[in-house]
Amino acid sequence: MRTTLKVTCLMESSVDGRLDESRWSLLYDCKGEGDPDVYYETKCQISPEISLLGKGTVLKHHCNKEFKADTFTAIRSAKPFLGIRKHAQLTAVFDAKGTIAYENNTIFGTTLLVILGQKTTSEEYLDFLRSKEISYTFAGDDGHDIKQALKSIYQDFGIKNVLLCGGGILNGAFLKQGLIDELYLVLYPGIDGLSGVNSIFEYQGKKDELPALGQSLELLSCEVKRAGVVVLHYRFHFYSPNSA
Repeated sequence: MRTTLKVTCLMESSVDGRLDESRWSLLYDCKGEGDPDVYYETKCQISPEISLLGKGTVLKHHCNKEFKADTFTAIRSAKPFLGIRKHAQLTAVFDAKGTIAYENNTIFGTTLLVILGQKTTSEEYLDFLRSKEISYTFAGDDGHDIKQALKSIYQDFGIKNVLLCGGGILNGAFLKQGLIDELYLVLYPGIDGLSGVNSIFEYQGKKDELPALGQSLELLSCEVKRAGVVVLHYRFHFYSPNSA
């Protein structure tokens, strides 16, 4: 699968790697250009077939309605469901327990795909998704088997060009499993500065774990955009830690 499916991570952060843009210091002397929308320009340049998001990002920026049901019935079949696809591009949301009550099957101008856990999601939630023509697939029993999810995205949905857009927790999970091929980092010339604010990679593991172990970055390009925004483009390389 890894030879036919490419995963590119695209993130925008302050110079200290923080993600909450509402906290960043102001641009210096942008000369009337306003907020430079370099992130979306870079995304268009990558031209992904599907974008991957974590549940927290969607709850913050798209839909914060919670799905509720009186019962929890174990799912009868863990087969992917392909709903009506109105857009060429897809956006997949990792939501292990099936918690978001979407209005329809579109999100951010793309067609929605939900990635679930086989044992943590109810049949009631699958019924809800099917009633909305929302596509879904699975990432193992608990919803965290990213490799299984990518395999389904490739085999069942015919996707080869994947864009990982975070947030930091989802990025950290991909990093730990060595599933990122390239990284585009859009650096906004501002600072957050507060300890504990979410950053680009937020692997949730033990304090002595090294989620990037066995990986190194090759700088492919560095572009200075307007208003001081910089785009860094890296390729991931993988090696055996024992031979380093």
